[in-house]
Amino acid sequence: MEFRTEFSDGKRVLLIMNPKAGKTTSKTKIDYFKKTLEKYGFRPTLYLTEYAKHSTELVVKYGEEYDMVVCSGGDGTLNEVVSGLMQLEKRPILGYLPAGTTNDFAKTMRLPKLVEQSVAMMARGKLCDVDCGTFNGECFVYVASFGAFTKVSYSTPQSAKNMFGRAAYIFDSIQSAFEIRPYHAKVTTDDAVYVDDFIFGSVTNALNVGGVLTLPREIVNFSDGKFEVLLIKNIDNPEDFSDTIRACIDMNYDSDNVILTQSSSVTIEFDEDTPFTKDGEFAGSMRENTVKCISPGYKLLIP
Repeated sequence: MEFRTEFSDGKRVLLIMNPKAGKTTSKTKIDYFKKTLEKYGFRPTLYLTEYAKHSTELVVKYGEEYDMVVCSGGDGTLNEVVSGLMQLEKRPILGYLPAGTTNDFAKTMRLPKLVEQSVAMMARGKLCDVDCGTFNGECFVYVASFGAFTKVSYSTPQSAKNMFGRAAYIFDSIQSAFEIRPYHAKVTTDDAVYVDDFIFGSVTNALNVGGVLTLPREIVNFSDGKFEVLLIKNIDNPEDFSDTIRACIDMNYDSDNVILTQSSSVTIEFDEDTPFTKDGEFAGSMRENTVKCISPGYKLLIP
């Protein structure tokens, strides 16, 4: 659902910036973002994050005092901010300036990365309702996944991300391709149960998954109370394996080796501890987890 709202002059903004996201954020860039918000009639109060989950603490403590929360950082920063918003009874509008390396969620929402364009978009006040997810009770914004390529987002060194950008992810993805292994799992959705060996699995509310795969835009609805579930089965034949991965990258999911469905709740059970990522960050290793869609979620400013 999309609609517009008019922002009056002097709208109060809680501005949260992660100075370590992407390339180093200089004082000049931070000041420029703040002054650009002021130029468009906003009244920002700036906080720079200093440690993990600091963004969540700031939103929980101050969020209800503001009309809008604007965050600048990568997917991890966004996750922390949304985690804070979901704890509030009165949730302010969310604005997001992506400053990380991949920013899969920002690509899905077609959010601009330039400060001037981003603030101009926020001033226009076009909003989108966005569902939120919980992963074993913890909030996530757009994806929880296991298996192939999911390790790349959190294992790639920050220094490499800053120096080489997306190329760092591609290089690590090539390396991780040689480490792909199957996980035996039972996946329970609203309508079916799938038991098999899977090399990849994700529950997502975005078009881009892990910087590698893309879902068809026509099936992704950000506020329908359901997430997309993508499972890729283990394939012993190297040629079939290559063809399946290539087909998924090309958004061709019509394969016996691929399951693409939708569900409001997903429970995944493994025979062994299995590492998961949540919004690009390591979420721990576990034998069972439940992912749920929380709808309604929050309101995001979009182009």
